[in-house]
Amino acid sequence: MNNKKWTMSSLTRDDWDFSCYKKLPSSAISRIYLWEMDRDLGSGKGPFAKDPANKKWLASLSKEKTHTILPNAPVVSSSGTSHKTRGGDALAASGSNTLHVFQVNWNCSQAELVEAFSDWLEFGHGTPYVTFPTNTRGRPRQQYTMLEKLTIHRFHKVGYSGGPKFFRENKKDAFRRNLKRINWTLAQREMNLHFKHRTKELSRLSKAAGKNWKSLLY
Repeated sequence: MNNKKWTMSSLTRDDWDFSCYKKLPSSAISRIYLWEMDRDLGSGKGPFAKDPANKKWLASLSKEKTHTILPNAPVVSSSGTSHKTRGGDALAASGSNTLHVFQVNWNCSQAELVEAFSDWLEFGHGTPYVTFPTNTRGRPRQQYTMLEKLTIHRFHKVGYSGGPKFFRENKKDAFRRNLKRINWTLAQREMNLHFKHRTKELSRLSKAAGKNWKSLLY
């Protein structure tokens, strides 16, 4: 991984102020979180909201009353037949959603089915996407809080420890001032763990596809 090097001059407000996403649905914030994490791992992309395709997607979200995001993905059978949606349109990739076909043995108990699905999520599911981290600290465990912790990680990279100096310098900024409620040491440990897991996932993806994950996802 060619991790991004943050500096005081390169870390702009768009890189750390995620307040504009606070009222988005959890599924949307999960997508933004992965995009921003991958930036730290060297995707080469800019802030999420600056990307033209993402701008269009965010605009469509603002028009949605229920914020329902349908999972679309290419699905091809072993015979090479492409499946269609109900409307007759070909399924296409959309964000971090993928569509999977399962064969279920209904003779199994509910506990066995849940265990089997959990194993599938954890091992060898072969998709470039992982479920949102469940080993997060804090109450409530909200996706937006993880964006704030990503902000802490980036400020930490440019030399701030979260001590009095940081909050004294940024006391007039509501977003940065609110970071004081989060334990910066624990947040950094948690982010390091998430980066480690994401790095492994991207490495597996690159190895399976024979291509760099950047070209596959971005």
